[in-house]
Amino acid sequence: MNVLILGSGAREHAIGWLLRKQNECAEIFIHPGNSGTLVSGFKSFPKERSETQILEQASLNKIQLVVIGPETFLAQGYADTFRKAGFLVVGPDQVAAKLESSKVFAKEFMQKAGIPTAPSHVFSSSEALKSFSNSHWPWVLKLDGLAAGKGVLVAQTEADVNRFCDKVWNQGSFGSGPHQVLCEQFIRGQEISYIGFCDGRSFVPLESATDYKRLCDDNQGPNTGGMGAVSPSPFLNTQLESRIHQDIIKPLLSQMQKMEMNFRGILFIGLMIDSSGAPWVLEFNTRFGDPETQCVLPKLKSSFLSLLLATAKGELHLLENPVWDSRVSLFVVATTPGYPEYPELGGQIQGLERLSPNTQVFFAGLTKKGTQYFTQGGRVLGLGSLAHSASEARKTVYDQMALLHWPGIHYRKDIGIS
Repeated sequence: MNVLILGSGAREHAIGWLLRKQNECAEIFIHPGNSGTLVSGFKSFPKERSETQILEQASLNKIQLVVIGPETFLAQGYADTFRKAGFLVVGPDQVAAKLESSKVFAKEFMQKAGIPTAPSHVFSSSEALKSFSNSHWPWVLKLDGLAAGKGVLVAQTEADVNRFCDKVWNQGSFGSGPHQVLCEQFIRGQEISYIGFCDGRSFVPLESATDYKRLCDDNQGPNTGGMGAVSPSPFLNTQLESRIHQDIIKPLLSQMQKMEMNFRGILFIGLMIDSSGAPWVLEFNTRFGDPETQCVLPKLKSSFLSLLLATAKGELHLLENPVWDSRVSLFVVATTPGYPEYPELGGQIQGLERLSPNTQVFFAGLTKKGTQYFTQGGRVLGLGSLAHSASEARKTVYDQMALLHWPGIHYRKDIGIS
């Protein structure tokens, strides 16, 4: 079977890496991919191709299964297009993808389903949001749309609200609009990324993970697309997982069926576990998480291809539960200076040839010129390792990370500690 993975980041590299490792596919294409995935041996189509041209290339290369990585492709309806053309697709249709592409749609979905989620208000103008008066700080402000992890702010003061309003409505940081902002009550606790294969009737969870969103150690600095992850999550236990399925997964699937959602893809549920042990849904993503995917997939011992095919066909109920490696997986992301707001690109990457083959390296924002590699995106690459303890995995990853260099290289030093 020939498989096409759409996307260009480390998440897509990890998906292709596991499929190739398990050796169940004839050919694996990652499009558009990056210099790192090409050098790693994955094929790609000619660059700068439109949706129609990608479809033509998929047909020419006898692709049978399409796995869609980025949320932008899902929001633009790529899954619909490929399904209509007769391909098996892992990815929800454009309507179901609104669970991620629209924070307001997702909140309304949760409220209708009775899923525990924070109280919220929706604002359509800077004036309305600025005039919102409430003493229960902090509030979480979420732009209603895709913003690559940069459209969320935990507002501690009115000054924070004012700055966010200016960024959204006055400075044009997220385009011309019109814009809506979801203002959500802040819930304190521990975050868990709960991700699974979902076909609208069944949900098969991956191993759990905890993602580190803040740029700097001790959860300081701005939110990012993710600076690292550890799996399994140290905050998940059997009792909590049972509650997640009863209070969240069960009503979620019921609501999908009521709305006749065509959801055959990956569902990412961002959870906050409060001090009483109750799970609250912070967000939905409708694709593999990044960097959770790079952390979790190396633990999968069952057939990855079988899980993807069952998802695409709506046959997850026919599979046995997947088997996972019992070891701890830890993954750390390295970025350019200035990330996430103003990444400085073009720095020469040194040390790749020194990395141990026992460490998983997944490439994202880099390009090759001649024989040299240079940074081309904010998140450049990530390193991961499996070990019998988090401390052992940490030592392996950070020892390897110390071998890498580019001007202003940045990575968190506390992944897997807190």
